[in-house]
Amino acid sequence: MARGSDPMQALTRARALNAIAFAAEHAVDPEGEGPLVLVKDNIAVRGMPWTAGSPLFVDVVAPRDAAAVTLIAAAGGRPAIRTTLHELAFGVTGANGWTGPILNPFSADHMAGGSSGGSAAALAVGLGDVSLVTDTGGSARIPAAHCGILGFRPSTGRYPADGLIGLSPSRDTIGLMARDLDAIRWADAVLTPGQGGPALPNARRIGVVAQDMLGPIAPDVATAYLRLCDLLRDAGWELRTVDLSAIFACDEACGFAIAMHETHQSLLSAVPALTGHAYGDRLDAVATPDVAHMLALAAQPLGDGVYAEAIGRGWPALRAAYAGVFGSGVDFLLTPTSPMTAPPVGTDATMEFGGETLAVFPAYTRFTRPDSMAGLPSISMPFGADGTGLPIGMMLAAPRFADRALLDAAGALLAIEGFPAAPAAL
Repeated sequence: MARGSDPMQALTRARALNAIAFAAEHAVDPEGEGPLVLVKDNIAVRGMPWTAGSPLFVDVVAPRDAAAVTLIAAAGGRPAIRTTLHELAFGVTGANGWTGPILNPFSADHMAGGSSGGSAAALAVGLGDVSLVTDTGGSARIPAAHCGILGFRPSTGRYPADGLIGLSPSRDTIGLMARDLDAIRWADAVLTPGQGGPALPNARRIGVVAQDMLGPIAPDVATAYLRLCDLLRDAGWELRTVDLSAIFACDEACGFAIAMHETHQSLLSAVPALTGHAYGDRLDAVATPDVAHMLALAAQPLGDGVYAEAIGRGWPALRAAYAGVFGSGVDFLLTPTSPMTAPPVGTDATMEFGGETLAVFPAYTRFTRPDSMAGLPSISMPFGADGTGLPIGMMLAAPRFADRALLDAAGALLAIEGFPAAPAAL
């Protein structure tokens, strides 16, 4: 696995970006053996702070390792550095009113993305080999796209799920970030011993989205998407335009209700279990405005039967909509990871874009949110940069549990002549 040339210098740079929550003594020992593993601060590492980036959990120290950490350590990994996150992993920009905004390594005027922005920024400046992160609606992939690295969300349920300060059990999963695909493959194999997943023989058919269905999107991101489509055709891949309108509609119908209800229930349980204080007594400690706003929304009753309808009917309908797309003769789906590049520092719940006021979370998660809800595997790959030098990411998704086939396909795409190399952080 590729290493940063000077780990101490990389750690110093990552700290300056507000990317580091805690580093164990000798964490960047250049003589240390095994991959240096970053761990997002909502995943338990025994004896280390476990705060989910929030004063809600300010004094919590993890009493044991999450199962994923145990597996990584048993395979020789060194889980020695904790990375920062959008508070409670409940946002996509990298904002954090407690630890400070996670800054983008390509522009100090922009954030790294969220919620796993600390891992993305640290990896981008050369710190560590791979990171354990979480992904609920894009948290492993959006900051990866904004920081010019790889971000992988596995099929929901494929990795061990204990030891998390989570949000939505229907959507949460541990994910992976790295600068190179070999590191992703290594960690994926460690976390899923003996699992292969369904093969997709001769998988060369990719579903792409018509330009008029991309929604609000930065012009440079749209241009990059069309350029990648041209590269794929030239390399012999078969591209088929697919209609994602049913998928977007199903996600709109069920995703918000499920996320809000489950997040409220999760924190009602986690806060007293880890701190000894009632959740309601601790809410004033939340330090990030957009998170406080979302938690207030989550606390509002949905109404009789709304969650039951969303989880019992809407969720299966979303999975069926994806099955219909994959059943129409495509092996993978290709979209931009995020419709926009990294958000400016100070971005809150809304943003101005194209003469409109957009809600930040749905705007940035347009492509990552539905496949998260459906439990599909997907991977964000760096694909050049916009005119200001901010990285752009492209995302490939596959049918549920076709994770290894997806990683093989990603490797094939990354090897295509003309596929731009990952940009180098400033």
